Amino acid sequence: MMVVVRGAALLLGLMLVGAGAQEPVEEGLLYEMGSLVDLPLSEGMAHFALGDAHGFVHVYEEREVGRYAEVWVSEYLEGGIGGLVLADADGDGQQELIGYTEQGRIFYLDPQSYKTTWSNPPHEYLRLSAMLVRNIDEDPALELIFCADGRLVIHDGREHFEEWRSTQTDLSSAQIVVADVDGDGAEEIVLNDGYVFDARFHDLEWQSPEPFGDRMGVRDVDEDGILEVIGEFQGRFLRIFDIDLRREKSARR
Repeated sequence: MMVVVRGAALLLGLMLVGAGAQEPVEEGLLYEMGSLVDLPLSEGMAHFALGDAHGFVHVYEEREVGRYAEVWVSEYLEGGIGGLVLADADGDGQQELIGYTEQGRIFYLDPQSYKTTWSNPPHEYLRLSAMLVRNIDEDPALELIFCADGRLVIHDGREHFEEWRSTQTDLSSAQIVVADVDGDGAEEIVLNDGYVFDARFHDLEWQSPEPFGDRMGVRDVDEDGILEVIGEFQGRFLRIFDIDLRREKSARR
């Protein structure tokens, strides 16, 4: 069972309400929270993991429909949990629960036993502000793409070494997106503070004079076959950026 009820499931819930069922709980934007992730079913029971601001990962198990109880909590992870993702980062066919803290710790947890299977050395990084787990090269392992101590870092998800780090030392990104945003057939790494890097060769393609928003996503909004970056500012205002033209999209044609 998903933690967040959306789409057809929400419609079904509203139909049941009309038939006299209990009113569904409004769960807001849980699905957008980067430190909350659904885990695989265990003994037929739904689970989710939540990383808190105090440096702990909690696992909750569904006991009744829509009701959960905490069944596990991690040891102290040396800083507020900045994000969690479920992915097979090392290419072994088994998913890991991957997380990071603001104070620079990266860790892999087994999503069934919750044991730590790997973590980086203490004090390797002092501050880590954003992370994305993606495959951006030809090997089967995923890469950890993150901003640490002002640099963009590409980290091998299986062998656990730095493949590359940027020469820029002033990055403070809160979000990273990987997509082909200039229509050249190759993906770019887009940082919300206005930097665009080639995903394969890591060259800096463009540094925007302004950021792309506090949060961002990509979508082709003008039918030109090229994705635009849509940025959200102050939690509500949206702006659209043409990365291929290196400018904000005009409000008028």
